[in-house]
Amino acid sequence: MDTPGGDLYRSTPPMEVRAADDGRLTLFGHFSVFDTPTVIDSVYEGRFIERIGKGAFAKSIQERAEKVRIMWNHGRSEILPDVPIAKPLSIREDERGGYYEAALFRGLPEWLYEGLAEGQYGASFRFQPVRDEWDDNPVRSESNPDGLPERIVREAKLFELGPVSWPAYAEATSGVRSLSDRFHDLRTLTAHAANAPEQASAAPTTTTDADNSASHFGGLTPAQREHALRAVRL
Repeated sequence: MDTPGGDLYRSTPPMEVRAADDGRLTLFGHFSVFDTPTVIDSVYEGRFIERIGKGAFAKSIQERAEKVRIMWNHGRSEILPDVPIAKPLSIREDERGGYYEAALFRGLPEWLYEGLAEGQYGASFRFQPVRDEWDDNPVRSESNPDGLPERIVREAKLFELGPVSWPAYAEATSGVRSLSDRFHDLRTLTAHAANAPEQASAAPTTTTDADNSASHFGGLTPAQREHALRAVRL
């Protein structure tokens, strides 16, 4: 199956927060859980089952852990554009998946501290597949009743992770999904939707007043914008 190999985005379990002795807040949790079948249903990527294989991030973490950034809404919000919000203290793999700890910077908006402490935000990470394996004709199973193509990501580059303003999910099995449609130019999404309408089911209209996710969608005519917004999956 032919799918984009550039920047991809996945939702993750909500970030957990704890306070240090000095009152500084630390974010922690798993940004990815290994071997968890996930339905990717995306205008940008297509529709398939994805698993992240154990060890997929090991090379990237070893080579560039110090370059991984913690961002709010992947730096695409007008409120905190391209601003790191925390310093990674630890990024590693354990038996469950990719694990992180990060100390929040002081001086951030109070609503961000409060929202994180109350578990009101989701989380997401940005990555690039380097090496994967595809099965385009898998046997139907409990985890793949529709016989969708299946991908196992064996190696991936990790670029950033952080809280996003969309609903949080209680566990990885129900919460992991593609957020790539939200973070790629809508002109690209419109082209994908026009060329491969069968790859994604109809999506409800996306509004922009709640999470500022469309702040980077400029340069479109009103008709193109409306068409593309309807293609973006929630």
